[in-house]
Amino acid sequence: MLRERDVERAATTQETRQPQQPRRSPAGSSRDGLALGALGALGVVFGDIGTSPIYALREAVLTAHTRAEPVVMGVLSMILWAVAIVVVLKYACFVMRADNEGEGGIVALTALVRAGFARAGQPAPRALLLAGLVGAAMFYGDSMITPAISVLSAVEGLHEIDPRFGEAVLPVSLVILVALFLFQRRGTDVVGRTFGPVMLLWFLSLAAVGAYRITLYPHVLAAVSPLWALQLAVAHPGLAFAVLAAVILALTGAEALYADIGHFGTRAIRVAFFAVVLPAIVLGYFGQAATILSDPQGADQPFFRSVPHWALVPAVGIAMLATVIASQAVISGAFSMTSQAIELGFLPRMRTIETSRARRGQVYVPAVNIALLIAVLFLVLFFRSSEKLTSAYGLAVALTMMTTSMQMLAVCRKVWGWPRAVTALVCVPLLLIDGLLLAANLPKIPTGGWFPVLIGVLLCVTMTTWNRGRELAARHAQQGESLDAFLHDVCNGPHDAHGEVAPARVPGTAVYPGNVPGRVPAALSSNVRHNHVLHATTIVFANVSESAPQADEKTRIEVRDLGGGCYEVIAHHGFVERPNLPDLLAALGGRLGNWRFDPERTTFYLPRDEVLHGHAVHGISAWRARLFAFMSLHASSSAEYYGLQSGHVVELGVQVAL
Repeated sequence: MLRERDVERAATTQETRQPQQPRRSPAGSSRDGLALGALGALGVVFGDIGTSPIYALREAVLTAHTRAEPVVMGVLSMILWAVAIVVVLKYACFVMRADNEGEGGIVALTALVRAGFARAGQPAPRALLLAGLVGAAMFYGDSMITPAISVLSAVEGLHEIDPRFGEAVLPVSLVILVALFLFQRRGTDVVGRTFGPVMLLWFLSLAAVGAYRITLYPHVLAAVSPLWALQLAVAHPGLAFAVLAAVILALTGAEALYADIGHFGTRAIRVAFFAVVLPAIVLGYFGQAATILSDPQGADQPFFRSVPHWALVPAVGIAMLATVIASQAVISGAFSMTSQAIELGFLPRMRTIETSRARRGQVYVPAVNIALLIAVLFLVLFFRSSEKLTSAYGLAVALTMMTTSMQMLAVCRKVWGWPRAVTALVCVPLLLIDGLLLAANLPKIPTGGWFPVLIGVLLCVTMTTWNRGRELAARHAQQGESLDAFLHDVCNGPHDAHGEVAPARVPGTAVYPGNVPGRVPAALSSNVRHNHVLHATTIVFANVSESAPQADEKTRIEVRDLGGGCYEVIAHHGFVERPNLPDLLAALGGRLGNWRFDPERTTFYLPRDEVLHGHAVHGISAWRARLFAFMSLHASSSAEYYGLQSGHVVELGVQVAL
C-alpha cells in the first residue's frame, strides 16, 4: 500500500543535495583481506562468465555450420577480441570506475547520472532514466535465464559419460536449481566463502585442460590475431553476423562485475578477474578450438571432448558445481538491484534482509528469490536443453550492455567532466559494438528471445507505474496543510485547526514517521481530528532518501523545534541503507531538550493507506492507477522497514486519491 515515506521521497528533490561523504573502504584493504575478498568474488561474481566456455564456442561453431579451419579460427578470434574489448576494456577498466560511492549496477549508475545532471542544474533526460529502467528490467531477465542454461549445460555432461544418463538431465537440473535458491537465504558472505574454493578449482581445471589441448595443436594460438576475425567477416559477412549472436554468450556475466562491486569492492573483483578468471577462460577457449580442429566431431560438445577420458567424470562433477555457482552472480546482483530500486522509488517496498553486519549492500530479498526460482524452473521445463535455451539468451545481455554504454556517456560528460571529443572517442565505439551485438540477437525473438523481452516489458511497466504514482501522490501531499501552522493552532489556540476543542495533551512520546518535510502527516491529522489527543512530546519524522549510497554522517539528522513539545526530525539515508527509527531516535541525545528516547513510553503512528484509484483523472491512465493501487496494497509494512516492534505501533487508516 502507499506509504507516506514514499510520497515524501518523491516530493523531495534529493538530486540537488549530494553531500561529500567518505568513500567506503573497499573489501579487503589489507593484503589478507584482499585475498579473501578475491576468493569470495570468485564464488559470487565470476560464475556466469567463468562457465560460458561450456557452451559459448560450441554454439558459435554450430551456428557457422562448418568445422573448416578458417571459420573455427575466425570464430575463436571473434570470441577472444569480444572478451578483450567488452569485458576487459569496457567493464573491468572503464565502467567499474563509475561506482556510486562504492555501489554498482545499472540502478546505481542511473542514480549517478541523475545526480550529475542535478549538480549541473539540469534535469536528467527522461530517455536516459527510461534506458536505465530498461537495462534493470533486462538484468532481471538475465538473472532468470543464466541459472537455467548454466546448470542444464553442465548436467548434459552426464550424457557424455553414458548415453543412458540422458534421461536424468532434467530431474537432476531441477533438483540442483531448487537447492541453489533455497541456499540464498544464508547470504552473500556465506555463499562466497562456500563457493569461492570450488570456483578456484574450476578455473584451474579449465586452464589445465586448455593448456593440455594447446600443446597437442599449438597452431590454434594464431587466433589471437584479430586478422582471423576480420578475414571471416570479409569473406562471409552474413555468417560472421550470425555468429555474433553466439559470441555474446561468452560475454554473459560481464555486467555482474559492475553490479556486484557493492558486495566485494572494485579491487577484489579486479584482482580475481585478471589473476585467475581471464587467463583461465582464454586458455579454455583455445583448448576447445584445438579439440575441434583436431577432431571435427568434437564440435558437438567441445568442452567435454577436450577433457581426457579418464578425467571425464570428475570434470562433469566440477562443471555441475561451477554452473550452480554461475547462477550466483546474477542472483546476488538481482537482490542488490532490487534493494536500490526500492530506495530510489522505482519499486514498491519489499521485505529486504541484510545478510552481513560487516558490509552494507549484501542483501537477500525473499520475494525476488521466489520469483526467480519459478521463472528458472519454467525455462528448464519449457526449453528442456541448453541448446534451445541459447535462443532466449543473449538479447537481455545485449540490451543491458547497450543501456550501460548510454549511461556511461552521460557519466563521462556530467559526472567526470570529460570533453566531448574524448567522450565520443571512448563511448561511440562501445555503442557501435553493443549495437551490432543487439542487432545480431534480434532474430532470436521468435525462437525464445521473446521471454526476456516479455519480462523486460512487464518490469518496465511496473517500475514506471510505481514511479509515476509516487510522483502524483507526492504532488497531492505537497498541497497538504503546513506543519508549522497546524501545530501552532493545535498547541496555542483554544480550538484546533478544524474549529474543534483543542486536543488533550497526554503523557509520553508519539512519533509520526514518513511525512513530507514541512507538511502535516496524515496519521497526525487523523489522530488529532478523530481522537482529540496530542502527546506531550510529538516527533514528526521525515525520511529522505539520497541518490548516493550513503548519507553524510555530519548532516544525516536535522532537527526543528516547533514549540509546545513538538519537533520535526529529518533523517537522510542512502539507497543501500535501511533507516532504523529506534536507533535514529536514540542517537538524538540532547538535541530535543531534556527528552531522551524511552521505547516503553514511545508510540509510533503509521498510516495504513488505501489508494483510491477511481479518482485518477490526471497524469495516469485508469489501468495504471489500478496497478499502482495493487502494488501499494501488497507492499511490505512500514513497521518492518523502520525496524519497529509491533507492540509499539498504531496504524491509522488514510485514504489517498491520485
